[in-house]
Amino acid sequence: MAAEFLSDSQLRSWLSIQWENWPSFPLVVGVALTVATYYVKCVAKKPLLITGSSRCADFLQRRCPVLVQEYYPTVWCFTSRAHTLICGIIRDLADGKPPSYQQDILHTPDGGEIHLDWLEHHGDSHHGNHHQDNKTRPTVLIMPGLTGNSGSAYVARLARGAHKQGYRGVVFNNRGTNGVELKSARSYCAANTDDLHLVVSHVKTLYPDAPLMAVGVSLGGIILFNYVAKFGKDCGLVAAMVVSVSWNVFEGTRSLEETVNKLVFNRYLAKGLTSNLRRNRVVFDQHASIDVDHALEASTIGEFDERFTAKAFGYESLQHYYTDASPHRKVPNIQTPILCLNAADDIFSPLDSIPFEEVEKNQNIALVVTSHGGHIGFGDWLFPSRESFMDKLYQQYVEAVFKYGQELAKEEEEKRVDEMKQVQE
Repeated sequence: MAAEFLSDSQLRSWLSIQWENWPSFPLVVGVALTVATYYVKCVAKKPLLITGSSRCADFLQRRCPVLVQEYYPTVWCFTSRAHTLICGIIRDLADGKPPSYQQDILHTPDGGEIHLDWLEHHGDSHHGNHHQDNKTRPTVLIMPGLTGNSGSAYVARLARGAHKQGYRGVVFNNRGTNGVELKSARSYCAANTDDLHLVVSHVKTLYPDAPLMAVGVSLGGIILFNYVAKFGKDCGLVAAMVVSVSWNVFEGTRSLEETVNKLVFNRYLAKGLTSNLRRNRVVFDQHASIDVDHALEASTIGEFDERFTAKAFGYESLQHYYTDASPHRKVPNIQTPILCLNAADDIFSPLDSIPFEEVEKNQNIALVVTSHGGHIGFGDWLFPSRESFMDKLYQQYVEAVFKYGQELAKEEEEKRVDEMKQVQE
């Protein structure tokens, strides 16, 4: 699978070869033609769809049209780092204020608080959604990335996307984020699913007759994947979707430690983590195993996880924590339908760390990989401010799950019955 995509170094090599073949072209025209040729041949491609179920593949291709169309990443910033940065910045500037959420505070057994932001939908949507009864209106639970929250542009887009489809959206803000102070000595990490279990139970209690699915982005996707793997069919979700997850946390961290990635991304994210800790240090100052001052000096995600996260959640070492957190080890445990979206050039999740072979053995997982798209990028071919490939796939998948999900479930059940009859005969 990995051979179908080119790395940045391979791109530079390809460009140099093409340039040598065009010595008579003026500089600007030659570069433009070279890049355009590369873009058409190697960038604009239909996404790969990998799953262990032919019925699942057929269902997704019928209900999610973007999966059978070529995806054109933003043409003037399609390389991984540029795409990740520019798409994020432009969305933040273009989208303006987040939706008018209704806040809900969930109190936890340890004395902490989890802040949920609801975007309710009342009445029919222009899609003709038939869930007029608010008690049965489907709900989408949205989980942000490492330092994200309900105000982040990509999160707000997911909430608005659910609302646009006529569904209810609720954002699960990780403890201590979104400017909220911690009330207990507990934050969040990629491997721990306790808070998510509380949130799912809370939502199901409020709306016991409403179908619930969840979507997680980056760190939120890792937590969600680990949760679905842990609880199996008892996870309380009819389906899930994860975007830009780091399948092997060791490999993702190693990639982020590379010089350019460290300067552009790693240090920025680490600063967000230390800022959250600094704001909430009073609840950790008496923690026996954490040296808060040392943790606040962390300049990378790895350093922060080693000095704070792993210790806060009782892990013996950083290696123990990352082993427990990595989703690629848990692919066989997935029993609830889950759609996974990654870009082949995502530096947070190197292509060779994506478990293609394991996914092909599980009929409950579908993996979509675009040739480009960066990390939570997936920008429109010309204007990143427009709906991204991620937004479109998400909305189509949500609609497919809530409107037609029973169609696929029925087909799979019929298949299992037929297989059992054949075994008995």
